Amino acid sequence: MKKTFITAIVMMATLVACESPSTKLELVTINVETDYPEKELILQDFVDVEYVPLETNDEFINKGWVKAVGKNLLAIVNGGTDGDIFLYDRTTGKGIRKINRKGQGGEEYTQITQIVLDEEQNEMFIVDYPRQKFMVYNLEGKFLRSFNFDENSYYSFVYPYDKAHLIVYKDCAHHGQPEKSCHAIISKQDGKTVREIILPYKELENIRYTGMHEKYGEITAVPAHYLTIPAKKEWYLASVSSDTISRLLPDGSEQPYMVRTPSIHSMDPEVFLFPKMMTERYDFLVSIKKKMEDNFSFPSTNLIYDKQEKSTYTYIIRNADFEGSNVALWESSLNPEIASYRTLYAHELVEANEEGKLKGRLKEIASTLDEEDNPVIMLMKQKVN
Repeated sequence: MKKTFITAIVMMATLVACESPSTKLELVTINVETDYPEKELILQDFVDVEYVPLETNDEFINKGWVKAVGKNLLAIVNGGTDGDIFLYDRTTGKGIRKINRKGQGGEEYTQITQIVLDEEQNEMFIVDYPRQKFMVYNLEGKFLRSFNFDENSYYSFVYPYDKAHLIVYKDCAHHGQPEKSCHAIISKQDGKTVREIILPYKELENIRYTGMHEKYGEITAVPAHYLTIPAKKEWYLASVSSDTISRLLPDGSEQPYMVRTPSIHSMDPEVFLFPKMMTERYDFLVSIKKKMEDNFSFPSTNLIYDKQEKSTYTYIIRNADFEGSNVALWESSLNPEIASYRTLYAHELVEANEEGKLKGRLKEIASTLDEEDNPVIMLMKQKVN
């Protein structure tokens, strides 16, 4: 079995869910203890690939970290600490404007945790996790309004749900009420919760790891993981306390979709299973063991479920446009259209092009690059039927 390691994220919260009735359906079953065979995939076989070369000039220099993708725009940051938001034209990669409203004032954000673009309404939602707040600006950077997270909760995994709402994960564990944590749909206008989406569980589990390190003493950390995955018109919802990954359908109904075995409640140390990217043919998943390694990582295994074959594998992904490349799914889905993305650095593309490893659109772009240019963004889009 090919294993990878998930880097620990310190100070994340315990993520749990609340109980609801389930429906009897034929569920996909994943055994987290099985050594599955490996399968090699070609990226272009299951997603459509779009390359966006980010314009480079004195004002637009960045690391190419994608925070949001709209129909016409990309929102790029340097990691969120400097407060800069770079808006690019998605088609051409041309820089449109740089926005920075970082500060301590009432119309400013302290951190860019997430960004949600609403181009139709000319709005941009900044999730400011430390302040438990949404800051809303127009696409020119003018402050419009703000609203708070629900009392005693922190919001994560924030996505556009429909024209009037966002979908979020409400984490109440910080305030000692983990049983109240759940997915929710909230108003874009004032943050009011209009629906809570509750997953079934038998007992609460805690993904937070606490243990002793030979050099640093007691360590507390949480592995990076995903609880909400959009895919076209459906949503896949998970919880650390549930054995089931559920599906939220376009009509608003919920269905259990996938079940893990053995039960999370029977394992010591626990092995969690989370969705990572869901496409028409393949479900990409990651299992994570609650055991920290000496390098502060958590043992993990990347899995796919092949819906056509009804079989499970570990996997390697190759990019047909980049000979010898191995596409790692570091990022989860950005919205229902964009299944994932990768940042391709200019110096690597220039070198690969000189070695004759590139083809098609990627080769065309690389032939125009300088090693010091901004990155090229590779968007992995859900295939259109």
